[in-house]
Amino acid sequence: MFSGKNIKVLYVDDDPDDFLLASSLLKKITDTTYEVEGATSLEEAIPKLDESFDLFLVDYRLGKDTGLELIREIKLVRKHAPVIMLTGMSTGNIDKEALNLGVSDYLVKGEFDAQTLDRTLRYAIRDAQLMESLSSAAVKFRSIFELATDPFLLMDYEGEILEVNPAFQKKFGLKAHDPNSDETYFFKDLLPDESSRQELEQLFLNGEELYDMEALLTIEHGHSINSLISIVKQEVNIYQVLIKDLSAIKAKEEEEHNLKKFSSTGRIARLLAHEVKNPLTTILLSADQLHMELPESVLVESGDLIDVIRRNCDRINHLVTQLLDSTRFTELDAKNHSINTLLDEALEHVNDRIDFKGITIQKQYQTDICDISVDGEKIKIALINLIVNAIEAIPEKAGKLILKTSIKENQCRIEIKDNGEGIPKENLERLFEPFFTSKAAGSGLGLTNTQNIILSHGGSIRVKSEVGKGTSFLITFNIPS
Repeated sequence: MFSGKNIKVLYVDDDPDDFLLASSLLKKITDTTYEVEGATSLEEAIPKLDESFDLFLVDYRLGKDTGLELIREIKLVRKHAPVIMLTGMSTGNIDKEALNLGVSDYLVKGEFDAQTLDRTLRYAIRDAQLMESLSSAAVKFRSIFELATDPFLLMDYEGEILEVNPAFQKKFGLKAHDPNSDETYFFKDLLPDESSRQELEQLFLNGEELYDMEALLTIEHGHSINSLISIVKQEVNIYQVLIKDLSAIKAKEEEEHNLKKFSSTGRIARLLAHEVKNPLTTILLSADQLHMELPESVLVESGDLIDVIRRNCDRINHLVTQLLDSTRFTELDAKNHSINTLLDEALEHVNDRIDFKGITIQKQYQTDICDISVDGEKIKIALINLIVNAIEAIPEKAGKLILKTSIKENQCRIEIKDNGEGIPKENLERLFEPFFTSKAAGSGLGLTNTQNIILSHGGSIRVKSEVGKGTSFLITFNIPS
């Protein structure tokens, strides 16, 4: 391994005879060249530590000092430097004390020959290189572990969490097991689904690994996120777990899907308007012509039928116009507004309904939130629509409406959350469709118009709901960098 290499050795010993003896032994080695430099004291050796020595031979006794003091100095300069201690006597105490300081080995003077010395030096250098490599790998792993943006943890074969990175702690609020505490955390407790727990138990039972398992994970405050989990066996009884939060990915996909769906609906609305309004105009003109040409006696008997034709034509025309308006990107009069202020002003428009139903309002506003450039009046219309929908879904006297604003990842976020009856899963995908409504007297265009306003501002709107537990609308606006 070291054949043909020049190895520089610093020999520290206050006895010149021992230095000459060790030097002569190393000269007998033919396949490796040892360059030996001497020092007779701690004071003489310390300035030489900055020089590029491959290995250090240190006598246990250095006049008034001990070699242990020098070893401490060497390890301060080079943590994994290979050091061999030389001693005049064989004692377990010296051995233990030296090894605790990181000495590679120790030799008893007069009890080794050239081959033993050569072999000891080679092994010490090899072990030091290995330790350097492991230390470098550990630093890299620690850096990856600490700086990873995805949650990362280590757990034992029973699933007890041993160590977590900052990203995990931020999202899940859990710390690693503290040896000084009786409190423990298990990874399975983050899995609300029994099927996922069973899959984890099977993994431990068979000592297997798992890649890209999609599962729900419980984060802080009882919320759940869609996650992609990979569990890799790092060493005996230790598993590393990498968690990929799919919520942001799925939210982005949902936003893109909603935008495409909205654009498609707009194209259909424009086509429908073109195809409907032309014949509608013809029908109205024909009705007017009939009214003019029919004899008075006929008009007396059937004139109301012409009025029916006119009223229904007007109704169809009004509906088509509403459909066009709710699916066409609107022109904006954008100015800087505080979203907290806009939310408060929207709330004022529906205070009478809130008081009538005895609803409790909880405001969770970020107080230092920045202004955003929006059309204030249009945004208020969108917010009023969402708040009214929430009020209508909330039971009397037991209702709660949470209004929350925050800044996250360069986005201004608004959440409107109620504890109402919730929306059935089959209705969620159709929620923003024109004319889709579950209300007896609803037009089905309120949420379509709300979506139009948000998308016209380059924002996004998403909804989460569970029957019997309530509904949450999340609106985001990008903040210019």
